[in-house]
Amino acid sequence: MDRDDRIRAAVRAAVPEPLRRRSRRHLLPLYQRTIRELHELGYLFLELTHRCNLDCLHCGSDCQASSTDPDLPRDDLLRVLGEIAEKYDPHKITVVLSGGEPLCYPRVFDLGAELHRLGFPWGMVTNGWAWDEAAFARARAAHMASVTVSLDGLEAEHDWLRNRPGSWQRATATIRRLAADRFVQVMDAITCVNQRSFDTLDDIYQLVGELGLTRWRLFTISPIGRATQRPELFLSPAQYRALMARILAWRERGGLQVDLSESGYLGPCLENRVRGHDYFCSAGIRVGGVMVNGDILACPNIDRRFRQGNIHRDSFVDVWEHRFQAFRDRSWTRTGRCGACDQWAWCQGNGMHLWDLDRHEPRLCHYQDFGLRDFDETRERSGT
Repeated sequence: MDRDDRIRAAVRAAVPEPLRRRSRRHLLPLYQRTIRELHELGYLFLELTHRCNLDCLHCGSDCQASSTDPDLPRDDLLRVLGEIAEKYDPHKITVVLSGGEPLCYPRVFDLGAELHRLGFPWGMVTNGWAWDEAAFARARAAHMASVTVSLDGLEAEHDWLRNRPGSWQRATATIRRLAADRFVQVMDAITCVNQRSFDTLDDIYQLVGELGLTRWRLFTISPIGRATQRPELFLSPAQYRALMARILAWRERGGLQVDLSESGYLGPCLENRVRGHDYFCSAGIRVGGVMVNGDILACPNIDRRFRQGNIHRDSFVDVWEHRFQAFRDRSWTRTGRCGACDQWAWCQGNGMHLWDLDRHEPRLCHYQDFGLRDFDETRERSGT
């Protein structure tokens, strides 16, 4: 335990948790305002392709094997990455390759090797389907530092959501192999919790541990992309509250690190408890990215009307430093049902991927729509 850890441990021992929580909540808006003003790029996603070897029911990008959208050109990517590495310290910027499925992008591990050469720690989000022996070897040689593999339930539920038989078998085999090989520094599985998988969550928790992982993230469906046509993907408010109680119980148990993915603001009772930090939509503040058509965006799931430029005609660094104002000053979101909300200082319009530009309010408010204002941990855990 280093000096900072000893100080934090001493503070935790000396200051009661309710007081620590109130103090953190009081200071959080100031901290977030400082981060917005600094807007230091720390996470860069690259949407390499719209091609995919699966056909998932919940895909936010409508990706498919037969996609005719051109891939993001490798030469343009390397030009942008070189520009970023020249301006900023690349060792402090994590690059995440996404899609589609990154392994559908030609020579994806050669691109990873270039990222490593430039100094970027890099990783990917993958469905695990195409990981053969050659892929493992190339990932290791390219110094892949992080990986997230989608694991959306037990076999029946996973194959249903991924819309391809055998996808669960391949995903679990990939997870087991990557976890055992341990050349990746950071690895987790991410699970889309929906009505079909809700009753099997304890079994998935056990499975994740058996596969050799120490970290598990969960997310729920947002009303975007293909998911809007599939009501069975969305949890009811009661199910969502029960999920929060389940995550709290798992986190108390220790061992496997369980986190709710950064999806939206949950209110003072749950923030910093179901994940290891307080809610903060860092899209356009610490997170930026490039879409498959070259658009410079803050998050792959955000309305494309929020695009800030395009790498085929704009400098990414110039865009990052001088645009993204709508993300860094969120005062314009204080409208619609957010206008009079007493949680706005901490929420600021919820996640940008949920913002409806036509209605001038978020499509989903976790705090209000799921009844989290009146969340009672004891009642939810007892199921009453």
